Amino acid sequence: MAEAVTIGIAALILLPLTISLLHRTARDYVSGVLLAQASTIVSGIRHEADGGWHIDLGAPLRPIYETRYDGRAFTLLDDAGRVVDTSPFASASSWRGAPRKEITTPFETDRFVGISMPLRIEKSMYWIVVTQDQDEPGAIVDDVSRSFLLRYLAVLLPLLLALPLLNSLAIRRFIIAITRASEHAAGIGPASLDVRLQESGLPSEVVPLVAATNTALARLQASFQRQAEFSGNIAHELRTPLATLRVELDRIEDRSMRDRMITLTDRLSHVLSQLRDLASLESFDDRDFEPFDCGALAIEVVAEMAPRIVATGRTIAFKGPPRRVERRGREQLIKLALVNLVDNAARHTPDATSIEVTLTETGMIIVEDDGPGIIVDDPHLLKRRFWRADHKRTDSAGIGLSIVQRIMDGHHGTLEIGPSQHGGARFALKF
Repeated sequence: MAEAVTIGIAALILLPLTISLLHRTARDYVSGVLLAQASTIVSGIRHEADGGWHIDLGAPLRPIYETRYDGRAFTLLDDAGRVVDTSPFASASSWRGAPRKEITTPFETDRFVGISMPLRIEKSMYWIVVTQDQDEPGAIVDDVSRSFLLRYLAVLLPLLLALPLLNSLAIRRFIIAITRASEHAAGIGPASLDVRLQESGLPSEVVPLVAATNTALARLQASFQRQAEFSGNIAHELRTPLATLRVELDRIEDRSMRDRMITLTDRLSHVLSQLRDLASLESFDDRDFEPFDCGALAIEVVAEMAPRIVATGRTIAFKGPPRRVERRGREQLIKLALVNLVDNAARHTPDATSIEVTLTETGMIIVEDDGPGIIVDDPHLLKRRFWRADHKRTDSAGIGLSIVQRIMDGHHGTLEIGPSQHGGARFALKF
């Protein structure tokens, strides 16, 4: 609506301006023609010895001023304004309003335009007045003007009507480019911070914003890298002192104190391992995904963890389809997620608990137990870093499930948490 109003106002302003400019140009053209002809007439004026006057128009001007058709006429006036000589069909109204000044002066009356040119003959001042009757057929400038305006309007009006369509097409192209850039930006996450928005094809007004966004992404990527490196370095640097401390604790003679200190040291070592794993997950994407056998991976995890779990008085088993079930992803990360789920089940259930790892036909990997189950109203809280349902426990820092959630996010999957059919907890990796 605003665009239509703007175009309408532009048309209303542009048309009068064009007409005014055209008329001014026409008048200047006529004045130039009359000025040239007045100069030619002046050069042909002769004052005879007997007091009479003779004006030689020459061959080019004679047909113009000796007929009525063209509407042009000339008159020679003396300093009193009396007619000294005139062309055959000049009327009094053509020269009556003519100015008599010391310089050549254009003028315009009701229907005449003309030139008044001074000249001095034998110490007396005279004026040659050349006029054009604009109502005569020979005055074709107005006809040309009218014809031009009609053609001008024939071009201008379709152009004005086409402007909204052209603007809409241009705006649509810009919107498509901006929408494409927005969708590209929406796809950038922690795993793809190296991706940058393309500036080509965008409106120049948006390019500075895109450049600033790319700069912010570069700073964010550097910050993530520094954070991951810091966490990894801390975990790495503390592992050796902890290992040494673990050996030294065996020398403590008080068994109760020794067991308590070893438990705390093992917990600290476990937390550091999780921090190291979490730091390595801050940046990965699906460009490195490859097919892997879900069944073989689950069997491998169960086999590796079974001795430790059985040693604590718990049991662990695997159940899956006989056929091969494949998924695409980073196999070592999926293994890390499953290890964390099994370890979580072992740490948060009492002795004699049964843990079961199940692979479904669709590729979902489920870890269930028959322990006390989940004790929080909102299971999603378990996925938050450093959040623990039971703050009295000392064997977890609330990192394990957040690692699993991060791995599944990177694989465009989900971590489902709920009660198991045996009354305990159920955790599922759903791709």
